Amino acid sequence: MSIRVVGMLCAFVAALSLGACSSKYRTDNHQVVETVTTGKSFYILQPADGIFGDINYAGSGRMLANELHKQLIPYSSKVVKASTIETRENAFNKAQNLQLNVLIDAQIMHWEDRATEWSGRPDRITILYQAFDVQQKDMLATSTLSASSKWATFGGDHPVDLLPVPTSQFVKSLFGKSLEPAPN
Repeated sequence: MSIRVVGMLCAFVAALSLGACSSKYRTDNHQVVETVTTGKSFYILQPADGIFGDINYAGSGRMLANELHKQLIPYSSKVVKASTIETRENAFNKAQNLQLNVLIDAQIMHWEDRATEWSGRPDRITILYQAFDVQQKDMLATSTLSASSKWATFGGDHPVDLLPVPTSQFVKSLFGKSLEPAPN
């Protein structure tokens, strides 16, 4: 084999492996009616756990609430997480009693944990994020964001590892910043 052919083959394999090493993120739906100013306070509803087929991913709702909390703290004067699953109406009442400004209702639409390292099937999540003005109960923003893991993995990856990018995208857009994810 000539050196040129070997070089081209190496370049092809390198490009293929680099593409397999990055997770993919997609915006399915996004609408910001009104942005929020820095310093507002937030109430985060406790999302229900994700389900895929017969599998209930216990704790996935809490993981999403924790990620939202982590992403909101730098922009906020106060962030309160619900301790249990509740209706949106009850959450509005609690947030009003606590004198908070914005209600965040995130719902896990899809949560799929796969043994990617041997099946080649990626982990996947789809999250519906919604923000509401607590006093008026008007929607401020809504986004449906999806993510899938890389397929070249040595194990240990889980859907929770995909949460930071779409959650950050939603939070930043809520404050009027770009929805585009930062380059890897």
